[in-house]
Amino acid sequence: MGNSPDDRHTIQALVAELEQLKQLLNNNRAQSDSQHDNCRQHRMESSPQTEHMLRYSKRQNLVVFGLAESSACTTPEALAAHLHSLLFGDVPSSAAPLVSCAYRLGKWKAAQKKPRAVLVELTTVSAKHRAFKASSRLRASHIRLDEDLTPQQMHQRKGLSSDFLGLKVRGFKPFFRGTTLKYRDGGVVRQCAKGGANKIRAPAPTVPGPRPAHRPEHTNVAMDPAEVLRQAGVSVSKEFDLGPALPFTMGTAGSDSEFYDCASFSF
Repeated sequence: MGNSPDDRHTIQALVAELEQLKQLLNNNRAQSDSQHDNCRQHRMESSPQTEHMLRYSKRQNLVVFGLAESSACTTPEALAAHLHSLLFGDVPSSAAPLVSCAYRLGKWKAAQKKPRAVLVELTTVSAKHRAFKASSRLRASHIRLDEDLTPQQMHQRKGLSSDFLGLKVRGFKPFFRGTTLKYRDGGVVRQCAKGGANKIRAPAPTVPGPRPAHRPEHTNVAMDPAEVLRQAGVSVSKEFDLGPALPFTMGTAGSDSEFYDCASFSF
């Protein structure tokens, strides 16, 4: 059974239309890929500026880890007041509002054991630096303070995690300042570059020195000057009056010789 001329014409028209649609789809795909490449290039070019702006917006913030969940601090206002007393206990919140706001990060889960971190927005950068002075005091309560980092900064810290653990194994106490890994070497704060923990020697163990010898307590006694002169080999006439006995400190090194030098004269 053959196709009629009308059927062949219809098929050819459909094939031509399908080719046009296929060409249009390819053109749209190429245009979309070009736009995607342009957007990606623009994002890469503007990334330093965007990162700088993001870090600038976080310059007055800090993050509190280990603060227990409390039913008394369910509102942002109550949590901010609690953080103010925790970080600046000696400053009344009414006199100097150093904490702008505070809120928990993430949603609480019933099976969650660790408390959620708290993002604290402070009023000034100096207030953030002042809050970090409470780190040693809060560490005794297992509360840790850290900076509010951008995703790029957190990625940079993650790249130094092996060096952080390496310093701890060697007996140092490493810590971060921004994205810089530092550690205390005695009384000196040093910086550790990426991959540099393996080149750092462990601190020498401190050996306690010998204890000083016990020195006898000084005893003040009264001594007769004539007797002291006789012990020094000086002849003293009985008629010569040297006065009453003088107080003399016994048990101190060089005390006898000093007294003898002063009395080395003949009559």
